Amino acid sequence: MELVRQYLETIRDETQRMVCFLFMRGCTPDDICRELKISHERLELVRQSVETEMRNFGLAPEDWREREENPKWI
Repeated sequence: MELVRQYLETIRDETQRMVCFLFMRGCTPDDICRELKISHERLELVRQSVETEMRNFGLAPEDWREREENPKWI
């Protein structure tokens, strides 16, 4: 849990911070795009950036590889 807290403290981009917050609250991609007034393409770029940063920080869930092969949420 401490690693997650440390990672969240490193996020400087407000859009990234909000995307993380909304996903953690269980919002769908459509909900996030509406809430943040961003396109699905922009959301995908933010999501990829966050995943890369989380991997580099040592927070890569095992199921990411499966999700990359079978994207379901966009």
